[in-house]
Amino acid sequence: MELFGKVALVTGGGRRVGRAIALELGRAGARVAVHHHASPAEAAEVVRAIGNAFAVQADLRTAAGCDAAVTALGGRADVVVNSAAGFLRAPFAQTTDTQWEETLALTLMAPVRLVRALRPAAIVNILDLAALQPWRGYVAHCAAKAALAMLTRCWAVELAPETRTNGIAPGTVLFPESFTTEQRARITKKIPLGHEGSPEDVARAVRFLCEEDFLNGVILPVDGGRLAESGEQY
Repeated sequence: MELFGKVALVTGGGRRVGRAIALELGRAGARVAVHHHASPAEAAEVVRAIGNAFAVQADLRTAAGCDAAVTALGGRADVVVNSAAGFLRAPFAQTTDTQWEETLALTLMAPVRLVRALRPAAIVNILDLAALQPWRGYVAHCAAKAALAMLTRCWAVELAPETRTNGIAPGTVLFPESFTTEQRARITKKIPLGHEGSPEDVARAVRFLCEEDFLNGVILPVDGGRLAESGEQY
């Protein structure tokens, strides 16, 4: 796929990894819809940096929010990157129904609703290693991301050949802001390459999956070899 001139929706595109993805697709010449829920200043800054872009505000946890995003796009997009997600940390016994519902709504149902309405030519779902290995204390997050990984494979079969669907499972590319220096050092020590990655590593992988037309059903770890190790990420 030649991204120049294509319309690309990046959910959660105003901050963190989503921001890097939006900027990379903008550099490739795409017209980027930078979605955000409650970070208008950050989304506006990304739009300014890209130039050929516009902001889309919507709460994707709701069907109405997804409909609003689709309307803002005029009902079409060539590329959809499902990046928006929470990062709920809570032991299973203390995870409430509301937390489960909100996690699944944003991580799983928002992609379902957006793709069903937009039917893009290329989809990239941003997973993480939690989709592929369990993390203690992140049960809802792991379950939602694992479901999105299976959805990636299902779409690769069911929506082809009109739509290609791939996923990326980032490892440690951007620590949560709440992590201490000690937590960061402990996690970095487990990465075979010996250092954390960057959001730009993920962004370049997204562009690669969009542009390469024979890639479908791929889940690409971008993790410095972390998946090859045993044990928990967090």
